[in-house]
Amino acid sequence: MLRPFADNKVAIVIAVYNDRDHIARAIQSAAAQALPDGYELDVIVVDDCSTDDTYDIALEASRDLATVRVFQLDKNGGPSRARNEALRHSDAAWYLPFDSDDAMAPDRLRKLLAVAKAEQADLVADNLFITHADAPFEMVRPLWPGKPDGVLPLTTEFFVRHCYDMPESRSELGYVKPLISRRVLTDPVSPYRDELRFAEDYELYTRLLLDGAKAVLTDGLGYYFIQRAFSSSRSQAGDEHRRVAMIDRAFLKRADLTRAERRAIKGHLAYSKKEWANWTLIEAGRERDIGKLISGLFISPSAPWFLLRSVVRKLVPSKSDARAS
Repeated sequence: MLRPFADNKVAIVIAVYNDRDHIARAIQSAAAQALPDGYELDVIVVDDCSTDDTYDIALEASRDLATVRVFQLDKNGGPSRARNEALRHSDAAWYLPFDSDDAMAPDRLRKLLAVAKAEQADLVADNLFITHADAPFEMVRPLWPGKPDGVLPLTTEFFVRHCYDMPESRSELGYVKPLISRRVLTDPVSPYRDELRFAEDYELYTRLLLDGAKAVLTDGLGYYFIQRAFSSSRSQAGDEHRRVAMIDRAFLKRADLTRAERRAIKGHLAYSKKEWANWTLIEAGRERDIGKLISGLFISPSAPWFLLRSVVRKLVPSKSDARAS
C-alpha cells in the first residue's frame, strides 16, 4: 500500500521502450533538475520490456545518481502501464511525466513548482520547445506558436479544442508534459488507463479537468520536445484512434458537461473518427483486406473522400513525380 504522500517530493516518471540512444540523456536531464529548498527529487525509470539493451544502459546511467531508480516490466504493456508502475514506487505528492527521447532545462521543475504555488494549481503545463534531433537544445518553435504571454487558465473546453485540427502540425496541447498533483487523481497509483498506448495523456488531462482540477498553461520553461524522422510516437493504427473515439463517447455520457465542453468533445470525436477511418483504410490497402476497407468506409462521413483522394493520387502522378520521370 502506498505510504502517505510526501508534500515536498516530486517524482519524474520516465517510461522507456527500445530507446537506447536517448535514455541516458533523459536520466541525466531529470536528475539534474533544481528544486526549491526542502524539496526532494524522485526519478523513476520503467523499461517497458525493451528488446534491446535500453534497460542495461539505463542502469549504467543511473549508477551514481542517488535520486534515480530503474525498474523493468516483465511484459510489454505500453506507456500507460509503465507510468502507472513508476508511480506505484513513489510517495511523491507531485509528479512529472517525461518522455525518454526528450530533454529538459535544469531549472524547469523549480519554475513549474513556483507557478503551482502562485496559482494554487493542481496541474501546471508549459509551452514546450519544439526542436530537432540534430540540435536538441535549439528551439525551432514553441508547441503553441500563438500563445499569449503569461499564465492562462486551462479549461476543459479550451484544452480539448486545442487538441485537434490545429493550424500547424504537432502543435496540439495534448503533447504537454505538466506537473501534476497526485491529490486530485481519483487513483493516484494508477491514473492512466493501462490499455491505452495512444492519446493516454489526452484522456487523463481531459478527465482531470472535467473532475474539477485547477490547471494553468504558462510560457515555455525548458521542455525540449525533440522531433525525429522516425519517432515512435508517430506510428499509429486505426484501432488506436477507435479507442480515442470511445474515450470521447464516454466523456459525452457525463451529465455535468457544459454546452461548450460538449461541443469541444464532439469536435474531437469527429476528428478521432476521421483519423480512425483514414488509418483503417490505409491498413486495408496494405493488407489487401476488403472487409476492413468496407468497414472503414462507414466509420466517418469523410472516409469515402479520403479513399477517393488516395485512388486519384495513385492514378494521377504528381508534379514532382512527373519531373522525376
